[in-house]
Amino acid sequence: MPTIDRLSALDSAFLDLDSARAPLHVGWTILVEGRVPSLSALRRHVEGRLEHVPRFRRRVARPRFGLGDPRWADDAGFDIARHVHAVTLAPPAGPGELRELAGALLSSPLDPGHPLWRMYLVGGLRGDGWAVVGQAHHALVDGIAAVEVAMLLFDASGHPRAPSTPARWAPAPAPSTRAAVGAFARDRLVGAARAARATAATVSHGGDVPGAVRQLAAPAPATALDRSATHRRTVGFGVTSLQGAREAGRRHGATINDVLLAAATIALGRALRRRGERPAAVKVLVPVNVRGGGEAAGMGNRISFVTVSLPVAVTDPIAVLRRVRTQTHARKTGGAAAPLEALSEVAELLPGGARRIVARTAARAASFNAVVSNVPGPPVELDLLGCRVSAIYPAVPFLQGHALSIGALSYRGRLHCGVYADATVVPDAAEVARDLEATFDALRVVPRAPDTPWRARAVSRRQRAAKR
Repeated sequence: MPTIDRLSALDSAFLDLDSARAPLHVGWTILVEGRVPSLSALRRHVEGRLEHVPRFRRRVARPRFGLGDPRWADDAGFDIARHVHAVTLAPPAGPGELRELAGALLSSPLDPGHPLWRMYLVGGLRGDGWAVVGQAHHALVDGIAAVEVAMLLFDASGHPRAPSTPARWAPAPAPSTRAAVGAFARDRLVGAARAARATAATVSHGGDVPGAVRQLAAPAPATALDRSATHRRTVGFGVTSLQGAREAGRRHGATINDVLLAAATIALGRALRRRGERPAAVKVLVPVNVRGGGEAAGMGNRISFVTVSLPVAVTDPIAVLRRVRTQTHARKTGGAAAPLEALSEVAELLPGGARRIVARTAARAASFNAVVSNVPGPPVELDLLGCRVSAIYPAVPFLQGHALSIGALSYRGRLHCGVYADATVVPDAAEVARDLEATFDALRVVPRAPDTPWRARAVSRRQRAAKR
């Protein structure tokens, strides 16, 4: 009997919330050192690794008459040429041309009739290097799972390349209606047990499900960012030292994620002031990984969400960081992500139609101005076709009615930030990225201790001694 690879309630929600102006695919722009390979070489390499990521050969299949859950089914017409393409920029292309191309490529929706991913080999870049721009639907991967996929498709630098096995794949037959119904029943029993455990754990740790829902639905201030004008996307890239960000956080009892949120606060505040707006704060949605410590990333989604109020009227980066730190510490102490995770487990018990209604109702009720996401990147340096991967910039999707996300991914001792935006609403994505970098730099600078009478007398004595 073929295994039924079903979509979770959260996986399905990302499909149900997909829209023409807000396609929910996760994106990335990867910079690679060395000579540009041929398209055929990249296709052979990727296809030879797909045995490790079988869902990359599967499409979404919805059961007839609603008898069962949506599932991942092998695409009988799978063709690697449909998913791996090549684009050559007019050489010598620089960062601006690459950003423009990445925005254009990430604007294209994925074909729901085939596996929900695509990548482009990009040549023509200035210097010795090339790029890969890719996308995969959020139903297929969250940020953590996307990093896991990269680890499977690429090689660890300094280690022997894993062999790419020849394509000997054949699509599995579809399960019978009886098997689908049986799996539906089994999944509901398993789901009921998981929902009961998640709810009990939330309650035992003082989790407040109604409070979490109220916090998510609490009105965010109205800003120019709260609309979707087009499916066209623009991107911005920023980078900073990972160790520098870590040390900046430590000086103030904060985490790297707090430092990212502080930088986002300054950048968003400047973006709004460029539009003539000066709100006291904005509300951002922050995805939270809810996998257990020993749980493998796997495919699909294992995330919850919390909201954070960013004080965009404050222009001192250190004051912002301290305010953000206080707020996120309270969220962690109160287990803010657990209640929404428990609701996600409860949603597993619902049939497909009810899930869609719940997902759309929740999306309409959620109120926020932007998305800010931080994902731990690969713990090792990666190679692709024997060439060193030098940078990875993420593109985090956002829902209909929104226009901007800021994603960060750590790799090779750096924090790579990707600004991803509606091209009409936020044409200045590159400027937002520059403001992120400037704030990271400001937070890394150790402020000079204020002068005291004792310090002033000591300085004066040294100056008099120097004159003698």
